[in-house]
Amino acid sequence: MIDSKAQILKTIPANSCCSHAFINVLLYSCGSIDIKQSNIFISADLDVLEKTKKILFNFYPDIDIMAWEHFLLLKGNIYNLLVDSNIEQNGDCHLEYFSSECDRLTILKSFYILNGNFYFNQDNNKNSTGYSLEIIIKDEAIADIVKKIFDDFGFKLKKIKRKQYFVLYTKNSAIICDIFVKLGAVSTALDIQNNLAIREMRNNVNRQNNCFESNLDKTINASSEQLKAISYIIDNYSLDYLDESLKAVALARLANPEVSLSALATLLDNSLSRAGIKYRLDKIISIYKKLKGDKE
Repeated sequence: MIDSKAQILKTIPANSCCSHAFINVLLYSCGSIDIKQSNIFISADLDVLEKTKKILFNFYPDIDIMAWEHFLLLKGNIYNLLVDSNIEQNGDCHLEYFSSECDRLTILKSFYILNGNFYFNQDNNKNSTGYSLEIIIKDEAIADIVKKIFDDFGFKLKKIKRKQYFVLYTKNSAIICDIFVKLGAVSTALDIQNNLAIREMRNNVNRQNNCFESNLDKTINASSEQLKAISYIIDNYSLDYLDESLKAVALARLANPEVSLSALATLLDNSLSRAGIKYRLDKIISIYKKLKGDKE
């Protein structure tokens, strides 16, 4: 499945307010601030770090950036960055200061990119229960704010505590698709819908096959009983024991032991309905049971 986080990261606007909303969530989630040393340490995925460097180059060219592997060290005048991003020196963030719809949507995007997980069922994975989207947040107050933003956009997520963290989640595939569309991961949403359609098609085929096999089993079992009754009558009393209407049906069944009642009706030139065929075969079985009982 296409990387949803990479898709969403590309949709975060490069303007000042959305960039600061992104930095707010980034420093809260992945940053360590040292005011005395005038530096910020950030640990994140490479794509996130590249996005961060672009923001810093655009708005804070006086901040020195040292980068290696999955880390950034920001040194110098970090005060303005913290103020503009509504981050306190201890790392506390103030999401309530980002009030525009664009900023609030960027907050959701950023929390998913930095703290989110998306699990989906794999083909041949019978233990999978389906789809699940979750965002893990270390503070309940922040989790409640993020949940409220999701609510305001029309997405109802549940909240649970997992060890020392708070998890916002949903397992509803329709809600997950809508969230991904809203956040900008349209290709992932289409993948989910396509997988759901394929799964539904497979389930329908399996149901049809199971129904066919069940009906086939019933046909075989019924035919076996009918053949047993006809053979007993022929072996012990001869076929002439049956009247002409029953004899014709008996001969048709002997010649076609595996076909359905509807097929037998067709073989008899539709002179009898399916119900008529069944009635006569049931009557033959009744005669067989009576004859066998009398003989025993």
